[in-house]
Amino acid sequence: MYHLCKDRSIKQRETFYGNYRATVFFFYNGAKIVGFKNGGHFDLRVLTVGFNPVRDGLGEEALRMLRPKFNKITVNEILEDTLPFWKKMQERGLVTDLGTVKREKDYGYIPPGPA
Repeated sequence: MYHLCKDRSIKQRETFYGNYRATVFFFYNGAKIVGFKNGGHFDLRVLTVGFNPVRDGLGEEALRMLRPKFNKITVNEILEDTLPFWKKMQERGLVTDLGTVKREKDYGYIPPGPA
């Protein structure tokens, strides 16, 4: 992964998220955060820890590194099963507001049709 930072720094680049210009932050631990910057406000849409195991604190660590860069961080398009994580991050002051929540449908395994 060519964006991996070795020195606990944050690298960033601009990309598209749908039809909108977004900012991607790359963290030394493999985490990525995608969202929209607007002055001192960041509208966070995606936090991923890549291929690292979840619940190792990598997402929280990335948020701790990102928080000083913005006066306000809002999280939108929250997947319903991740809501407890985001509430905890809000309680810890790492995000300011929680926005939209997306309900997930479990499609499960769909067996192949008849041959």
